[in-house]
Amino acid sequence: MKKILLTLIVVTAFWSIVFAQADTYYTRNATLTLNSEWNGEPLQLITRELSVMLDYETAFIIIRFPVSSLETEADSLNTMLDRSKVEVVFDGKLGMEYINTQDHPPMKFETEGWLTIGDSKVLVTGEGELHHIGNSTKYACMLGMTMQLNFENLGLPLPLSGMDKSFEAIITQALLQRDKN
Repeated sequence: MKKILLTLIVVTAFWSIVFAQADTYYTRNATLTLNSEWNGEPLQLITRELSVMLDYETAFIIIRFPVSSLETEADSLNTMLDRSKVEVVFDGKLGMEYINTQDHPPMKFETEGWLTIGDSKVLVTGEGELHHIGNSTKYACMLGMTMQLNFENLGLPLPLSGMDKSFEAIITQALLQRDKN
């Protein structure tokens, strides 16, 4: 699992297109992975169309993606996902006062916010880590977040027969260096 997370972090660093304005940063193409089970077999859905807005001064974050951007190895599930018009939005706060882009040891934090999926809006929590990247002129840190979620707790029906009601969401994002002037 750590190897997969490290691979996702490296891929995210190359896929990120980041725009900065004051201390609020916008990233497109961060990575989200959903892990679950379908008919007793592992199921992984991935999107690289994650849009993230992060305020470095307050550590408030808004994450969004269209359900139709999720991909998996199951063709029948991909067909169903492609038809979806639903957008998923997480609007919350990272459990830190601000985003430290200077040299620091790995920082663990908790996060809390509102997860909106269609008409469902539920307060959710998760855990995360912020890792400083040394020797980079563009990226300062890699941000990783994990949430354990459940369709029942989210007030959503199971999208497929045979799908486990619990799933894990993993988010990885590269963070830009702050202007040091």
